[in-house]
Amino acid sequence: MQEYRERAAFTLSRSIKDELEDRIAPSKRSKFVEQAIADALLRDAKQRALDSLRDMKTYDAGGRDSVEVLRQIRRERADYVASRHRAAK
Repeated sequence: MQEYRERAAFTLSRSIKDELEDRIAPSKRSKFVEQAIADALLRDAKQRALDSLRDMKTYDAGGRDSVEVLRQIRRERADYVASRHRAAK
């Protein structure tokens, strides 16, 4: 399926515009700018994800192994779901 192209208008500093015009052929500028924006958006998304992980609330496992705590939580959740399923019958 072909993706439709849309026009966008934005302002660049004169030095960036001049460098773009000097280095990139006119027929390739749109693709170049599109790829630069896509790369910047991906970097931003990765940084936001890292920031989100860094800012996550930590939980005290009481000195227990975190893998075992996670297994216990999963077992308890599975038991809860199973009991609700049995009660619904």
